[in-house]
Amino acid sequence: MASPKKARQKALLQFLTLLVAVVIVVVAAVLAQNWWNNRPGPQPHDVAVTADNGSERIEVFPYIVCEPGLECPEGEVPNLPVAADGTLVLEIPEDIHDHDWQLLLIYDDPAANDQQFHGAYDATTVEIPGSVDPVADGDPRPRLMVVEISSAMIGRDAHDEETPYATVWSLSTMEDAP
Repeated sequence: MASPKKARQKALLQFLTLLVAVVIVVVAAVLAQNWWNNRPGPQPHDVAVTADNGSERIEVFPYIVCEPGLECPEGEVPNLPVAADGTLVLEIPEDIHDHDWQLLLIYDDPAANDQQFHGAYDATTVEIPGSVDPVADGDPRPRLMVVEISSAMIGRDAHDEETPYATVWSLSTMEDAP
């Protein structure tokens, strides 16, 4: 049988060991959370929107990425045909939908064009019809031609400093596009 003094020492040692373990876990959790919150996000030109027309699915990378006020070189616009009675589904990644962004819908009748503004976490997917009701009676249904998503994003410049970028994703939906 252990003496009362040895039992107290053993209990104190167990308590101190437990206390050190708790401190290590708390410090590790705080450091991990700090790293998680401050990790760099992807560069704007690496963020892709997923577009699906029901039979084909593609990733759409930005058409334009540039610092505000500078000349913006244009990229390639991918084509994903959408039938007049079809639906285009866009999956908006968190790097875009975690802040304000906008959607521009361009139809073959300019009167049918539409612009939608979205706030942070408003939408993660958007369904866009291949055609909409005509503006005037007797007119044909306006067909969707181009979809653009615009967002201001933060990226790193040539000096590895954070800077804002105007970023635009563009997608042609015309069936007879080159």
